[in-house]
Amino acid sequence: MGDLQSNVVCTGCSLLCDDIVVELENGKIKTTHHVCARGYGRYYQIAFKYRLLSPLKRINGKQQEISYEDAIQETIDLLKKAKNPFFYGWASTTSEAQQKGIQLAQKFKAGIDCATNSTTGIVLQQLNAKNIQIPQLEDIKDNADLLLFWGCNPTASHIRLLSKFALLPRGANTDRGIEDRVAISVDIRKTDMTKFSEEILQIEPGEDKALLEALIQIIQGKSLTEDIIANIPRKTIYNVANIIKEANFGVLFFGNGYAKTQENMDTLLRFFETVNQKGIKIGAVPLDGGYNAVGFNLNLKKHVNLELNADFQSSPPTQTPNFLIESLKQDKIDLLVVVGADPISNLPFHVCKLFAKIPIICIDYQQTPTTKISHIVIPTTIPGVESAGTAYRLDYKPITLKKILEPPEGIYSDEEILNALLEQS
Repeated sequence: MGDLQSNVVCTGCSLLCDDIVVELENGKIKTTHHVCARGYGRYYQIAFKYRLLSPLKRINGKQQEISYEDAIQETIDLLKKAKNPFFYGWASTTSEAQQKGIQLAQKFKAGIDCATNSTTGIVLQQLNAKNIQIPQLEDIKDNADLLLFWGCNPTASHIRLLSKFALLPRGANTDRGIEDRVAISVDIRKTDMTKFSEEILQIEPGEDKALLEALIQIIQGKSLTEDIIANIPRKTIYNVANIIKEANFGVLFFGNGYAKTQENMDTLLRFFETVNQKGIKIGAVPLDGGYNAVGFNLNLKKHVNLELNADFQSSPPTQTPNFLIESLKQDKIDLLVVVGADPISNLPFHVCKLFAKIPIICIDYQQTPTTKISHIVIPTTIPGVESAGTAYRLDYKPITLKKILEPPEGIYSDEEILNALLEQS
């Protein structure tokens, strides 16, 4: 048997599962235990054929290998020449790297924005402003008897949520596991999540607000007059509302799709206000993408007392809705530094076309569509495997990432790269 590393933290998603066991042999990963499909991919990306192992620079239209020192200097030169640089990404980096990034943005009077802020970031800001509880995952395991999944499918996005915290495990006050809990799914389609749900509400696209308003109305003691709302029969809506009213402790999990419009968010906030007035204990857990999206907002708040994003060209720095996209539309960015994100894969095509106008510096450990169009690419270690650090779980709990392997020669962590840019510029 090789060298066993226990209690390793997985950065495959924002659950940051800390019970992973990795068996090493001759400095390589032989096998892993307790990982889900997403986590498996993270650990075996160290030998991934698309792994970046050398800095790249676009010369005469083609990317060519350059030294690490040259990549750092080229990046510093571009930052010094830029009038409106912008730092973007951060949801999949350590908190230490995020702190260095914020300092860099301050130094170069740049904009800085997190890749998940147009969805999860805004949601968390509004929930916190209304003092709506975001429960600890351990509290959910021990006490939650109602699990409402709205526009999300954790069996694909946060795979171990159901087995580790939310539905199947036995907790202090849920000692029968799934038998002590009721799961309800609201979605526009049937998913693997619906297989675990006692009630499945398959709504029409765009009808989230109408259904949630109907539930609010019933919880307030009012009657529904329509036979069908959002493709759901009135009897089913009443049944779900009664389950909510009878719950000892419920949790509403919801995905990025629900939070796309402010109308949906306003209705969600009214739902929480209503259940709170009725003495019903319901917590909220947005299921975000990056493993440390929560950490970015905590670090930005700590450094400059702002959330979501910051424009350091203003004094004091200011926050702007949809900062990256609005800046791109107004041609305000003349250099984009992307750290721990792939905007070309995740933003709409009409937005991605705007990237063609500006040079991009990308700091990542693997090839992506964004690295393919970048002027400078600097490869990094894989956090939680080849470098240590801190990340914040989706319920704001700080988690320490361990280093279990040495990185390839000449490959540095996000934090080390950003620190080099700070110290040498």
